[in-house]
Amino acid sequence: MSDDGIQLSPQLMDDLREAMMKQDPRSKDDVLAMQYLVAAAGMLLSNYANPQMDKQNALGDLSGFMKHVFEYMESQKPQVAPPAQDAFGVWKPK
Repeated sequence: MSDDGIQLSPQLMDDLREAMMKQDPRSKDDVLAMQYLVAAAGMLLSNYANPQMDKQNALGDLSGFMKHVFEYMESQKPQVAPPAQDAFGVWKPK
């Protein structure tokens, strides 16, 4: 096992989606796919057989990690300026 962390990639996401769609074609929907992924993580954690692990603490850590990844990915998106709004009203010179 490497200490370099995990390697997320578009290919990994495609492979995961393909595997989920073999199980349930409805998982083409992003929301259902996310439900499968987080449910699978919960199932893996529940089945993890290490009596020294505090699973409730690990659950919090995993939740925080998901939030960290989400925030990082959001920060990498190009910043989009808010749409211009039409001005209205009456201008009167003083």
